[in-house]
Amino acid sequence: MHSFDPDVEDLPHSPEVPERQLRDAVGLDVEEALRVLSAARAQIPGGGETREGQQQMTAAVVRAFTTREPALIEAGTGVGKSLAYLIPAALTRQRVVVATATKNLQDQLALNDAPLLCSVLPETTVAVLKGKQNYLCRLKISENAGADQLSFDDGSAVPVSLARQVRRLVRFAQETETGERDDVEFEVDPRAWRSVSVTAAECVGRATCPQGHNCFHELAKDRAQSADVVIVNTHLYASHIASGSMLLPEHDLVVFDEAHEVPDIFSALLGTSLSASRISALSSPAASLLDDDVLCDSVRRAGEALARALEDQFAEGQTSGLSERTREELEVVHSVVGALHDALRTLPVESATEEARRARGLGPTQHAMNDLTRLLGATSGELVYLSRAEREVVLELNVLDLGPRLRDDLWGSVTPVLTSATIPDTLASRLGLGGTEVLTVPSPFDYRAHALLYVPENFPARNDPSAEGAIGDELVTLITAAGGRTLALFTNRAVMSRVAEVVAERVSTPVLVQGTLSRQRIIDEFRASAEASLFAVTSFWQGIDVPGHSLSLVTIDRLPFAVPNDPLALARRERSANPFVEVDLPRATMLLAQGVGRLIRSSHDRGVVAVLDTRLAEASYRTHLFRKLPPMRRTRTRAQVVEFLEAIRDEHGVED
Repeated sequence: MHSFDPDVEDLPHSPEVPERQLRDAVGLDVEEALRVLSAARAQIPGGGETREGQQQMTAAVVRAFTTREPALIEAGTGVGKSLAYLIPAALTRQRVVVATATKNLQDQLALNDAPLLCSVLPETTVAVLKGKQNYLCRLKISENAGADQLSFDDGSAVPVSLARQVRRLVRFAQETETGERDDVEFEVDPRAWRSVSVTAAECVGRATCPQGHNCFHELAKDRAQSADVVIVNTHLYASHIASGSMLLPEHDLVVFDEAHEVPDIFSALLGTSLSASRISALSSPAASLLDDDVLCDSVRRAGEALARALEDQFAEGQTSGLSERTREELEVVHSVVGALHDALRTLPVESATEEARRARGLGPTQHAMNDLTRLLGATSGELVYLSRAEREVVLELNVLDLGPRLRDDLWGSVTPVLTSATIPDTLASRLGLGGTEVLTVPSPFDYRAHALLYVPENFPARNDPSAEGAIGDELVTLITAAGGRTLALFTNRAVMSRVAEVVAERVSTPVLVQGTLSRQRIIDEFRASAEASLFAVTSFWQGIDVPGHSLSLVTIDRLPFAVPNDPLALARRERSANPFVEVDLPRATMLLAQGVGRLIRSSHDRGVVAVLDTRLAEASYRTHLFRKLPPMRRTRTRAQVVEFLEAIRDEHGVED
């Protein structure tokens, strides 16, 4: 493995992007787009000022759509990139898909930006489409509504607390227009949601399902089919590519927002995953259809044997590849699931109801066969590895070489605009868009005047046993000085929960914790409060927009490097000539920049970003991290930070 050399900046060469198969030419005029942009901005309270960067980005998107050439745009916080791509998208008079990496941004586009777009271009139609598992299934709802005893798909009884949630979801189904999980006001246990929803593999299909005419997901697809702008998440878009372009309405223009996330999402979704419980669960619906207890029992037992093999391989620390025993068990599973699939496929049916029941058993079996075949025949450009999810070990397959796949299956017919507040230097090459230049549009905000970047002095290293206590003490001091108004970001959920509990006992302002309420509900409560602090991980590092009085302090517990034994990171390091620079540092830089970007969301915002990891101030690679961070003033003096936060708190106190 090569040593870290901060002066090495050469990027690998990628083949040229194939020529696109164009359908209809897009006739767009930059001046018209800028006029519409001006009209839209005039309707935003306090946002009517002209932003040069937003105009620059709008013109770049117009050029990309007109010339059908890919565009990569790094647009700093405050540029207003959503309108900069939505307005050209609407003006194309063709369908444009907008894909976001997080549901937070997807919801923001749907609830805030789309209505503004339609107010200035009233003929424009916008639809939101999510993956099938995000919607209630009316067929499952109808089955649960009349059941005296609820059960999971594997036949086990549903605990009383979960049964109450399921019945609340049944009532919700009678009231909701969308059927979306994000519209549920309480935090739904994943097991309860699974009992009233289906994956794509489990769905019997619109034509077969007795509820197909009234299906929440199918109705959402209908709206998308007739819309000008379709807002999806990047996970669904990746699944669309994996399905052979069968999931989304036809289009040849796409915008990827939060584009720095695209490679990892595509790598996972163009691959596959398989759990042993999924195999065992195949036997339950099949048992009610087939007069073959021996076959169904063999499927269940094969799943259980695979589970034991995966647990043992994981416990031995072999997280990459398949052990000899695991491969043997997979081959057994492949054989018995194949027999089950053949039995279901040839099962005679005499009614639409029986056909629907057979489809519910056959669909998951066919998908399992596909995944088993792929896992057993993984190529050199794919990584098979083990991960722990909830209560079991899961087999994952990720595509490491995305470029060839995307050049073959996507870029020949679809023109992309990729944008983010931070664009990795290697993004174009990883996605097979070699030669595409990055347009950098700086933020209009005055970071030097309005923000401090703080790294405490003499702070314990993150692997020091005293670090967690020091983080709690530091947060108490800073949150008290800020009067709440804090977004505390963590890289580990367990650490977040422990620190949140300690801090909540020692501060006088409310503490909200991710996971205690639905995502949208907890964000709404945080925005509405003048004093609350929100402790969060994962998706809350990006896609959240909380301007104004609710946020004056963002804290980050550590630099977000991947854990050393992460199988994906290990595989990418092995394929790199300079792994720290090309794999570890870019990922950490992007996540850090996204977290830091939560602070200043408007020209009036002021505040502090506190990174409780001294490596940001002392490590030799810190200059690489700073390259993607806003130009904030830097300090290591706590007293200066406390004074600044108290001044902001007092100003808000007067306003409130």
